[in-house]
Amino acid sequence: MAGGAARVAVYALAFLTHLLCPAFFLIGVYFVTRWSFVSFVLAFIAFDLAWLLRPRPAPFPAGGEPLTREAAPGLFALLDRIGAEVGAPRTDLVAVSGAVNASFGTYGWRRRRVVEIGYPLWLVLTPRERVALLAHEMAHSSNGDGRYGVVVGSALHSLDVLRDVTKFDWQEGDGVGRLVAEALLAVLGLPVRGLIVAMELLLYRSSQRAEYRADELAARAAGTTATISLLDALITRVESVRYFLEASVIATKTDGLWAAIRSQAESLPESERERRRRAARLEELRVDRTHPPTYLRMSRLAALPYEEGRVRHAQEPADTIDTELTPLATRVAKAIRENAQSALYY
Repeated sequence: MAGGAARVAVYALAFLTHLLCPAFFLIGVYFVTRWSFVSFVLAFIAFDLAWLLRPRPAPFPAGGEPLTREAAPGLFALLDRIGAEVGAPRTDLVAVSGAVNASFGTYGWRRRRVVEIGYPLWLVLTPRERVALLAHEMAHSSNGDGRYGVVVGSALHSLDVLRDVTKFDWQEGDGVGRLVAEALLAVLGLPVRGLIVAMELLLYRSSQRAEYRADELAARAAGTTATISLLDALITRVESVRYFLEASVIATKTDGLWAAIRSQAESLPESERERRRRAARLEELRVDRTHPPTYLRMSRLAALPYEEGRVRHAQEPADTIDTELTPLATRVAKAIRENAQSALYY
């Protein structure tokens, strides 16, 4: 499907999704006026679906520790320079979390702009790679990616909530009644999953173009070398971070968690790094609906002229930013260990 037609189609599905809320509400009102036990049950289901599909703003990043401009002037100065370079709006708040990820988006009805910094990821990147990371994520606000828009983004968010509610979550020992209820919910959720898949397929091409565009803007801000190095880190060093958080975090004291993660990533031998690069290249030959294969992104970046990058990030500001993040990083480390320990009991 041509890009323009796909864009029209995905917006049509998004508007349809937003119309489902008032439609289910009106259906519920109709059943209430029928005055029977069955109609009241159906009305309750309709009202419940209307509530689940109601327009809602994106929440503040889960598990994120808020960081304000007053508390981190060095970090926000860097964000402002990056934002000016990639055409991103002013950042209102930073969320420091335990995710091995980073993002730039909005939260709340006022659509305040928030940068999420996953500290385990931030920890194993160089200062220039950090600039490339922030620039790439912030570039998504201005590169035409429909997922970040109000109409499509909020529709996908509502559908994701309904998909979670209707997922089959029965486990052995839950009983036959729970099995029947979970099965019915899963069946009711099939149209929701179908709608999500349809929108994802329609967004496929635009999402890949948006990733390439975000890479280009990141290279302009941080330099091609730093941006290529960032992508390489995502398939080498970052995998070590994920493995550590899955396998060793409980056995590590809170005050030594970040040092242990950094050591794990830095001690990775070059032979293992090369093996992971080859493995990623083979795995990414499969179709990815949102991101192009990383090796193709790196090849494309290598042809760009932005060798140095326009956003300077000296060692002294980098040290200042690390100092600003340290208090929140301590709380994030504690939360990571507590979550890991809680998971042992489920």
